[in-house]
Amino acid sequence: MENIIEIGAVLTASALAMILHELPKSIMYILTGRHCQPEDKRRIFRLHQYIDPVGWILFLVCHAGCSKPYPYRLKEKDTNIAIGLTGFLTLGVMIAAGNVFYYNIVPYLPLITGWTLTSPILKFVAVTSWFFLYASCVLFIINLFPTTASDMFLLIIGISPSKLIYLLKNDGMIKGLLIFAIVLGLIPYGAGIIMNGIGSLTGII
Repeated sequence: MENIIEIGAVLTASALAMILHELPKSIMYILTGRHCQPEDKRRIFRLHQYIDPVGWILFLVCHAGCSKPYPYRLKEKDTNIAIGLTGFLTLGVMIAAGNVFYYNIVPYLPLITGWTLTSPILKFVAVTSWFFLYASCVLFIINLFPTTASDMFLLIIGISPSKLIYLLKNDGMIKGLLIFAIVLGLIPYGAGIIMNGIGSLTGII
């Protein structure tokens, strides 16, 4: 039963983290992009498109995965920068909110809801909230790698468009390094450091 709860929590939390990370970026694309199509305003709210199947499996198996951005048609430097900054800002908010929920709300759920400490629902909520915080930290680290789907990539080509060809030529190598870091556990390790650091700063640890 505990394994089922954990698997369900990981899949739920990682999917939620992917969606909450990518949707604000898509909204920013609509607000700032000058090459948007009318149908984009509807398509961006198809939330399932932000869940990367491979990233989902990696979250479950390696505890580190990625999300799938909306297929932007990016031609403006300011739009690239706006979307990239929105991505990192959103992740910052997600990490802060996840930290508050897990450490300041979850412990009081038995008092608020009447759930027992052994309740499967309480366990699911607790594990899901912890993994959401963890997945947000993972996505923050992964988006520091300048792959073509990352927030860092958008910032770099927005600030220095001349770097586009170089990044495209080396995209395979960068993705290979990213997969290597995930498989070796470096990304999960980095996410743990971030979580411990936040906990120390907020007086939780």
